Amino acid sequence: MANYQPFILDNLLAVLHGDYSREGLADNHELDTVASIDDKNYDPSRKAITWCHSSADNKQEIIEKTQATVIVCDESVVLSSKVRSTKTLIKVVDPKLAFTRMIRSITVDQNEPGVHPSCVVHLEAEIDPSASIGPNCTIGKCIIGAGTSIHGNCFLYDGVVIGDEVVIEAGVVLGAEGFGLAKTSEGAWERFPHLGGVRLSNRVEVGAGSTIDRGAIQDTFIGEGTKISKAVHISHNVKIGKHCLITGAVSIAGSTTIGDHVWLSPGVTILNKLSIGDHAFVAIGATVTQSIPDHYQAIGRKIIPKT
Repeated sequence: MANYQPFILDNLLAVLHGDYSREGLADNHELDTVASIDDKNYDPSRKAITWCHSSADNKQEIIEKTQATVIVCDESVVLSSKVRSTKTLIKVVDPKLAFTRMIRSITVDQNEPGVHPSCVVHLEAEIDPSASIGPNCTIGKCIIGAGTSIHGNCFLYDGVVIGDEVVIEAGVVLGAEGFGLAKTSEGAWERFPHLGGVRLSNRVEVGAGSTIDRGAIQDTFIGEGTKISKAVHISHNVKIGKHCLITGAVSIAGSTTIGDHVWLSPGVTILNKLSIGDHAFVAIGATVTQSIPDHYQAIGRKIIPKT
């Protein structure tokens, strides 16, 4: 993680491209730390930046009580006269998104481009010079795009294709053989051949300890901008659309198709060969045994329209 202290407010505001207004203390603050809005454990002499959620019931009171100097908030908040000379409000339409962009601009991992010398890399692997491959990785005959960051101890089998600006966290396995089997007349199991690969589109993220199996004949596919959390397993032939959120400990069985902008909550299990529609939501711990239409949600074993 980058060492971001101290940092200048105007530099943070530059990433918002003028889509904000400010109220209160007019100062280009040199800030020392990032704090949660109710954090009281840091030295109050240090200047902090924080944010307030738009949906907070008592956000006016929360903002006036916080020890932080700079608060990113929505446009409905008005500073009282008693704190106008001590606090600065940065008013935006979406405080969480604005705060995310401001702080990410100073805290993103600063990985050096190149392949760590401890890695084992296939001679025919195609790795963009701007990509970063961390220690102890094994990279098969793969294609890895520009600005992609692969953390340590990852294993990429042959046939993995990764787009630009992808993040692969530590301990991820991409392209292992899927769990496809054929049963003999004697009841024994034989491995079905898995000849496909794994394709990750641009700006996909895969969390630590997750696994994505290669396809049996066609590729397993993850769409642009989809974010996958920790300890997730995605089986062979799965197709996942754009900008989905796949949270921790989700298990997706083989040949399932998931649309765009789908949210899978922690601990979800999806059976094989199902179709999950665009903008679907699956609640925590649900077991999905039937397909879900667009704009529907699964809660437990119930599938109902989103409200």
